[in-house]
Amino acid sequence: MTALWPRVTGGAGPRPESVCFQETGRVLLRRGAPGLVGLLLLAAGLGCGGVGDRPDVLLVTIDTLRADHLKIYGFAHETSPSIDELARQGVTFERAVAAAPATAPSHASIMTSRYTRRHSIGFRNGATKLSTEGTLAELLRDAGYRTAAFVSNMVLQRRVGLDKGFDVYDDALTTSETNRKYILERRAPDTTDRALAWLSEQGREPVFLWVHYQDPHGPYTPPSELVGRFPMPNDGGGELPLLSDDSGKSGIPAYQAIEGLRHLHEYRSRYASEIRAVDDQLGRLLRAIEARAAERGSVVLLTADHGESFGERDRYLVHFYTTTPENAHVPMIVRARGLPPSRRTDPVHHVDVMPTLLELAGVEVPNDVDGLALGPLLRSGASLPERLLYCDAGHETSVYRGDRITRMGGPPSPGRTRSAQAWASYAWRSEGSFERIDLAIEDLEPLRQYAGSRVEGVAAPSLSDEDIERLRALGYGEAASP
Repeated sequence: MTALWPRVTGGAGPRPESVCFQETGRVLLRRGAPGLVGLLLLAAGLGCGGVGDRPDVLLVTIDTLRADHLKIYGFAHETSPSIDELARQGVTFERAVAAAPATAPSHASIMTSRYTRRHSIGFRNGATKLSTEGTLAELLRDAGYRTAAFVSNMVLQRRVGLDKGFDVYDDALTTSETNRKYILERRAPDTTDRALAWLSEQGREPVFLWVHYQDPHGPYTPPSELVGRFPMPNDGGGELPLLSDDSGKSGIPAYQAIEGLRHLHEYRSRYASEIRAVDDQLGRLLRAIEARAAERGSVVLLTADHGESFGERDRYLVHFYTTTPENAHVPMIVRARGLPPSRRTDPVHHVDVMPTLLELAGVEVPNDVDGLALGPLLRSGASLPERLLYCDAGHETSVYRGDRITRMGGPPSPGRTRSAQAWASYAWRSEGSFERIDLAIEDLEPLRQYAGSRVEGVAAPSLSDEDIERLRALGYGEAASP
């Protein structure tokens, strides 16, 4: 991060005071001496529009959400009325690419605007943490925002470092997965309740609120009133075998198994119901943000960390194993004043989230980010420049260029080294499907270079004593690794 933006420790300790003043045409932040804070804040209000006039910023991330299971992206059922309405009011990106097919790496790229091999979490999922990388929350907090996060996935707990820059980081998980009792999560109604309670306590200062919903992640256990609401056609596939592991290779992974269900269409129906359950809660959250930000306005960006495999490449009901669109194609929708509603086919990426939200909030974007601030291009109507966008699982990496995908590697198997694994190129169709094409030779060297670079990972702490005690209180004994 450039020297312009002082780093602060996230989550713990008192919130630093910061002020805003003009220097050579740029809005800068500096620590204020306690006795001068009032005068300097007044100067900030007169000199650069006032912190209180900045828009509220809401970032919503939904776990394991395929774009093609939302109505606005062409799904047959009404799974997403709240998301669809947000999309009608904002900009919908038809081709958004996830940084990784796993939760922690993708969220690290969202928060730092760095590809997975450029941040210290890398492509690991819960074993590593952010180190010295600056984050979206730090920059917004330094700019005068009150910051809070409400997360619902165990790998997003503060031990992985994503709490950096948040005044409040709520990672209290109280519900256990159906088949893996040691995996804790939080359901959408509880997450929304806690986020709304915090929001109701905030005063004049603008807020940055990150809400992460876990529910579409398997096992698919929607509220009983939604079970069966979205029947899916049986595509002719027979019963899938129940697997003894979680690989999803040619069958139903153990952690996804639901008694009596053996067909893919049954699981997809429950997955669609999980999406609707989240969408209902998202509607509550959006209404609260709109009511609070009536005068100052708000910036809302919604995306997902990754998708889910439904039989593509013979993987069922899992992610992480592939970097092609079934796992990499995620929704991305942004709504803000001054952005005319539209649909865009230009490919975008998780690394674009941080610079886009900073620019829309009127905060300077650091120089060393991998993504683009999309606002200026959207306001002008210009096309985005052609870029190489990477989705990275470690054992497999894909580069997205326009409507073309080139993949290197594949799921590891005994006796097979990465250098011996396959290369393949695909055409990414407008409806979200993809098909094999001749190898795109010009993409091979950039992909090799990217895959050969890597920031050294930083080990995350083990599960906290508090987490272990929660598990014991629920009767699960010693915590296992998620």
